[in-house]
Amino acid sequence: MKKLLAAVLLFSLVLGVQAQESDTKDKDRKDVRKYPNLKPRKKKKLAAELVKDGSYYSAVEYYEDVLKDKPEDVKTIHIVAELNQALRDYKAAEKYYKLELDKDANKWPNDKYFLGQMLKMNGKYDEAKKVLQEYLKTELGSKEKSYKSLAKVAIEGCDSSVAWLANPNRIRVDHEGGAINGVLTELSPKPLRGGRLLYGSLKSDTAINVTKNSGDYFTKIYSARKQGKDWVEITKLPYPPNDAKNHVGNAIISDDEKTMYFTKCDQTLQVRGKCKIFRTEKNGAEWGNAVEMKEINSETATTTQPAFGVDKDGKPILYFVSDRAGKGGMDIFYAPIGDGGKLGAAKNAGAEINTPGDEWTPFYEMKSKTLYYGTDGKPSLGGIDIYKVTGTPDAWGTPANLGAPLNSSSDDMYFVLDESGKKGYIVSNRPGTKTLRGETASDDIFSIAVREDVVIAGIFALRTDAEKKPIEGVDASMYHVNGPNFEFMNNVTTTSTPFTFTLKRGEKYKINGNKDGYWPTVENINVSEDEERDTIYQTFYMDQIIKKKVKIENIYFAFDQSSVIDFYKEKMDSVASVLMQNPGYSVEVQGHTDDKGSDEYNVKLSQKRADEARDYLVSKGVAKERVITKAMGETQPIVPNEKDGEDDPEARAQNRRVEFKIITDKPENAPDIDYTAGQPIDDTKTGPGFVKGKPGTPVKPAKK
Repeated sequence: MKKLLAAVLLFSLVLGVQAQESDTKDKDRKDVRKYPNLKPRKKKKLAAELVKDGSYYSAVEYYEDVLKDKPEDVKTIHIVAELNQALRDYKAAEKYYKLELDKDANKWPNDKYFLGQMLKMNGKYDEAKKVLQEYLKTELGSKEKSYKSLAKVAIEGCDSSVAWLANPNRIRVDHEGGAINGVLTELSPKPLRGGRLLYGSLKSDTAINVTKNSGDYFTKIYSARKQGKDWVEITKLPYPPNDAKNHVGNAIISDDEKTMYFTKCDQTLQVRGKCKIFRTEKNGAEWGNAVEMKEINSETATTTQPAFGVDKDGKPILYFVSDRAGKGGMDIFYAPIGDGGKLGAAKNAGAEINTPGDEWTPFYEMKSKTLYYGTDGKPSLGGIDIYKVTGTPDAWGTPANLGAPLNSSSDDMYFVLDESGKKGYIVSNRPGTKTLRGETASDDIFSIAVREDVVIAGIFALRTDAEKKPIEGVDASMYHVNGPNFEFMNNVTTTSTPFTFTLKRGEKYKINGNKDGYWPTVENINVSEDEERDTIYQTFYMDQIIKKKVKIENIYFAFDQSSVIDFYKEKMDSVASVLMQNPGYSVEVQGHTDDKGSDEYNVKLSQKRADEARDYLVSKGVAKERVITKAMGETQPIVPNEKDGEDDPEARAQNRRVEFKIITDKPENAPDIDYTAGQPIDDTKTGPGFVKGKPGTPVKPAKK
C-alpha cells in the first residue's frame, strides 16, 4: 500500500478515484449502497476489489461501512488509515491511525511513524515530534522496513518548522481561481510569455475509475491565458501531444515554443503505472508525432517530470525524475541534450540533492543557476517541501528549504518562476484547494509572488518648475508610521541624482523634506502588498518661501467705548490672515486708553478693548488660545494727551487704541511685518473737545 503514494505523485494526482457506477459490470458493487444490510464480509470483498482496480475513494467508503458493523476490526481500521494516507486526506488518516494504535500498538509498528507523519502534515508539530520519538524506540521485526532514518528527518522538520513559521519569507501565495483549477488535480504549470500558462489537468465533473472506464478520462496538457486576475481562455492542446489512452502532462517548452518535452504514463499496470518522456516538434501550427526519449527511458522504471538546465560549461541538459537505481526512491537525474534533441546517458544529480526519500519536480532557473525541487527526504514543514540549491551537476552548493509560506504542512511541488524571477507558480494540496474528499486530497495551482522590499527613488522639485530640476541640499527624512506613532528610519541630504529609501510591503511611511527658504513638505507613502514595481519613482514638490510684507495697523475707539468700529474690523483681517496662514504663530493684543478717568478704570477699559479685538479674531477662525490679551491702560500713550499745557482731543483720539504684536515660532520664516500706527477716523473722535453729535469736529477753544 505504501507504494501507492509514490504512484500518485508520478503525476501529482490520484490516478485511482471514485468509480463511475454506469461503467462497471459488477452489479454487486452498485447494489452495496442499495442494500446496506449486506454482510461485512461481502462489503470487505468488494472494497478489496476496488483497491485492486484503483478506486480508492470508493474502497474507503465501503471499508468505513464495514466499521459501522464491526468497529473493533483492527485490520480494516489499518486499511482505512492507509487508504486515507494514500489519498492524502491527512485528517482522516490521523484519525484512523490513532484508532488503530489505541486498539493494537504492536501489530503494525511502522504505523506509529505514519501517525507522526500525519500529525506533522496537519501542522501538529509538538504532538508529531512526541509520536516520532516514540517510534524511534520501537523494536521492528527483521522483515519490516525501517522508517527510522526518515523519522529523524521528520523530527528535525518539526523543530525547524517552528522557526520557519515564526519568520516567514516575503512570498505571497494565492490560490488560482476560475476554470484553471478543477475538483480533481492540476500539475506542472509552466509560465509563457503574454500571460499564458502551460499546465496539466485531469478535468472531469465527477471522479472516475481510470482502469475500468472506457472513455477518455486521462490527464491532458492545456494552455491558459490570464487577463488581469482572470483566466479568460482554457484550451486543450491537440492530439498529439495529448493522447486518448494515456495520461499526458509535465510538459516543458523551448523559448521559441517549437520543441516540447512531456510525460506519458501508461495506467494499464493498475495503480503503479509507468511513465516515459517524449518529445514533439512544431511544424507551422501543428505538433508532430511524439518521439520517445529512449536514451533515458527505462522499461523497468518510471521516467518523468523533465526540466531544462545547463551544465557547468553552459551546455543544455535535461533534468528528470526516475525511480531507477539511485539514492532512494524517486531521484533527480540529468542527461545532456545534443544536436537534434538527442539525449546522452542519464546521470544521477548527486547526493547533495537526492536523499533516501523521494525527490520531485525539478525546475532550473538559468539566470541565477539555481535548481528548485521538491523532496520529502529533508526537513520539511509537511511532506514534500520545495528546496533550492545553486550550481550545476558536480558543483552544487548547500540545499536550503524555501520556508513558509511557500511551503506548507501539506505537499508542495512544481515550483517554477517566470522570466522576471519574481513571479511563478507551485502545485499544492494545502487547504483551500478544490477537492471531492477532505481538504487536502487534490492538487491545485497556486500563484506565487516574491515580495521583496520596494525601493522609492525620489527627488524634490519646485512645484512651479516645469522641468522638475532636483533641489539639492534638502534634508529628506523617512519615518515608519504605526498608527499615531512615527518611528524615524533614515535621512539623506539630496543631490542632483534621486535619493533612495527601502520600504517594506504592506507598511506605511511618511517622507519629510526640509530646506531653508522652502516650506517643509510631508508626503505619506503606502506600499501595497500587490505593488508590482520594484522601484517607485516619485517627485516630491516644494514651495519656496517668499517673504511677504504684511501691514498691521492699530485700531481706534470712540471715547469711553470698547466696541470695534466696522472700519477697523477690515484692518484686523490682515492679522487674522497671518495667523491662519501660519499655524505656529500667536498674537499679543494690547489695549490702550487716553488719560481721562482713573488708572483703575482705564485698565478695565483697555482690557475690554483687547477682548473685543480678540473675539473678532476668534470669529474669523483663529484659535482662542493663540490670542493673548494685555491691558495697558493709559501707561503707553503714542503722543502726549496735552499740548502746551492744554488738553489735546486729537492726541487723546490716537491713544484710544489696540495694537497687535505677532509672536512667531520660526522668526526666520516670518513675513516682514510693517507695524503702522495709522490715524483715527472721525467716528473715533468723540468725547470732550469734540462737537456732540458731529464726530471729528473739534470745539473751538474759548478766548482768554
